[in-house]
Amino acid sequence: MNTHLKLSFRALWAKKSFSLLNILGLAIGIGASLLIFLVIRNEMSYDNYQSKRNRIYRVVSTERKFSNDEITSKYTMVVMPLPDAFRQEFPQMETVGRMHTIGGAQIYIPGKNGAEEMRVKEESRGQYFVEPQLFDIFDVKWIIGNAAEMKMPHTAVISESRAKAYFGSAQAAMGKTIQLWSYRVPLRVTGVFKDLPKNTDVPFELAASFETLLSLGNGSLREKAKDNWSHMIGGSQCFVVLKPGTDPKSIASQFPRFVTTHYKEQEKKQYTYTQLFLQPLTAMHMDPEYDLPYTNRIAPREMWSLALIGVFLLLVACINFINLATAQSVNRAKEVGVRKALGSNRVQLLRQFLFETGLITLLALIIGTFMAVVALPSMSHILGKPIVLNGSSLPVIIVFLILTGVIVTFLAGFYPGLVLSGFNPVMALKSRIRAQQKGGVSLRRGLVIFQFVIAQLLVIGTIVVVKQMQYFRNQSMGFRKEAVLMIDLPSDSALKLKYRYLEDRFAALPGVKSVTLCNNAPSTRSGYYTSIQYDTRAEKENFSVKQLMCDSGYYKTFDLKLAAGRYIFGNDSMREALVNETLVKKLGLKSNEEIIGKMITIGEKTIPVVGVLKDYHNNPLDEQIWPSVVTSEFNAYAAIVVSIDPQRVMTTADQIRKTFTAVYPTYLYDYAFMDDQIAQFYESAAVVEQLFKVFAFLAILISCLGLYGLVSFMAVQKNKEVGIRKVLGASVQSILYLFSKEFTILIGVAFLVAAPLGYFFMNNWLQGYYYHIELGWGVFVLAIVLSIVIAWITVGYKAIKAALANPINSLRSE
Repeated sequence: MNTHLKLSFRALWAKKSFSLLNILGLAIGIGASLLIFLVIRNEMSYDNYQSKRNRIYRVVSTERKFSNDEITSKYTMVVMPLPDAFRQEFPQMETVGRMHTIGGAQIYIPGKNGAEEMRVKEESRGQYFVEPQLFDIFDVKWIIGNAAEMKMPHTAVISESRAKAYFGSAQAAMGKTIQLWSYRVPLRVTGVFKDLPKNTDVPFELAASFETLLSLGNGSLREKAKDNWSHMIGGSQCFVVLKPGTDPKSIASQFPRFVTTHYKEQEKKQYTYTQLFLQPLTAMHMDPEYDLPYTNRIAPREMWSLALIGVFLLLVACINFINLATAQSVNRAKEVGVRKALGSNRVQLLRQFLFETGLITLLALIIGTFMAVVALPSMSHILGKPIVLNGSSLPVIIVFLILTGVIVTFLAGFYPGLVLSGFNPVMALKSRIRAQQKGGVSLRRGLVIFQFVIAQLLVIGTIVVVKQMQYFRNQSMGFRKEAVLMIDLPSDSALKLKYRYLEDRFAALPGVKSVTLCNNAPSTRSGYYTSIQYDTRAEKENFSVKQLMCDSGYYKTFDLKLAAGRYIFGNDSMREALVNETLVKKLGLKSNEEIIGKMITIGEKTIPVVGVLKDYHNNPLDEQIWPSVVTSEFNAYAAIVVSIDPQRVMTTADQIRKTFTAVYPTYLYDYAFMDDQIAQFYESAAVVEQLFKVFAFLAILISCLGLYGLVSFMAVQKNKEVGIRKVLGASVQSILYLFSKEFTILIGVAFLVAAPLGYFFMNNWLQGYYYHIELGWGVFVLAIVLSIVIAWITVGYKAIKAALANPINSLRSE
């Protein structure tokens, strides 16, 4: 062992520059693959800490047409009476519990002894109305108190971090009151629990009792919870724990009977029917079929892409090693000849070379791990969420590093070891071994091609993703989004009385172009969906429409254009309707004018259509335009929108804030610019963009390190040839051509392989977006030009140095 170690260190020290290139290339590949492994493991570890995770299921559903079984909708929501019915009819279910997302909520903490109250706008993730059974389903560690009182209204439990933020400590929080929303729903704290891990899809931070939700308003929700089998609450979820040994398929087989008994869809002459399913908790995070409320996740196809990129980066690093090792084999021929002459056999020489490779890999593992740890915060920032590392992560990471080290050692070291150990000792000692004879020039060329196929695939992918993101950012949405401020309004009925007053105050401010009230932005992933009945048709349409409610200033504020008819007159109630062009087409009408004056029924109201809006993107650009209806409805308004002069945005926005605070001194000012809201639609695509940029850069960097090493070796091998050429009158340009022509050809061959593969993969990726760029030849031209330019820059330094060297120095001695 000591002998192997000494010989290995001597061999590395003898060729310091090549050793450094080998170690650095492997370290970057290992570090990047470790980083990718941590990201993937983090995504796949969601809710693994739950002790009952293999028995926990979420109830999800689909709606299908009676006529052809086509799926029209998929829901994570459940109808209100379902949880109680499950408890009564399915004894195989150990526990049933539901939760309802509160969303982004304003929270007020009353001050002590007349002190000013604390006002907090919490993010959407973490606030729920829950049934106490949820705490029997999911693991929670109580610091103080428990969920026993959660059967009563106006009670809540909070996380330790919330308790410290609101009250200073967990103990101080007990019995204190939190007020929710503008109408100050009181919640008495009855328990504080340890903060949950970040890698969970049920991230309780504030859990108010479900009884609180049922007690709000006039009690209509409580009535719906008893027997309304058609009413769903947005953001609601129902979880069940099956008793040990229960087969979920046996439960699912009883769902059709359950639906027929309770939903009575055929009796109600609905055009769709419901199917219920049990979705395993362990599959929930990675299941693309059902949305997770307020959860930032990497889609499965991106996960597979990341895994492949990690493998490719390791392969590229190993190829570097093989190329540099086989290229240097000629320089070690005499060493091998002497060892063989002294009695070493091929197995001993192979073992020695694998030991050297193992030493290089070990150093690369140490450096690569350090690189990954340093890069971890930046990766968390790109992903927009923390990568969770805990005690359970360490053994898995160690196993990954050991396996990586073993695989890289054999993958990178076995073939060069065979080449070195296979030298004929007589030929080696006579210096008759040439690079063309041993080390496989054709293999090295093939490996360089493979390297650049991977690098160019990532370059093509990066260019496509960047162009798609540019398309998202620059494509017109069909409405004004620049310098438009959207401000959340208090929903308390008493405070609603000041909406018009606030609107007038804003309109009078310098720099304000227009003001409007509405329930939602023109484009949103959520929204209010409803069914309609058109004109004299006997039944409702077999599709849902997106209903937007706004006042008459909305069209000017967002610059929405008419295709036919007129805008709605200013009303506080639903008296007239506008529709979009997509709805006209869905109704099968021949022209926009045909719908003007016709009646549509929305809910229980029948109103005339007075105009048709030109289509604008009422969904993000990755989804199609949805048929929509626009009406007035004062009680539904939840936001005020202000269009600002682009030249006076900052000063006007500050005046708007001051005015709002003066009108609503006890309500937290919560705003967003419209273009920022739209940018949030494409956060997952932006993450993919950043990841492609990073890993494409790393693939090119590793490939260029290999190119640099090979050119350095060529410069030594061709030292005399270059000298002779210069003496015979060769120019610097011709010497540069000598060094660069082969690599340029190899990169061109790599492009012929990478281009069709890149087109196939990226075209499939683009199909995930309803509106997307077209893959033109410009993408591929840019990819090949970038690859060649980067390669020339890499080759250039050594080539120019060789071309400018004094030929006398290379020809003077043997």
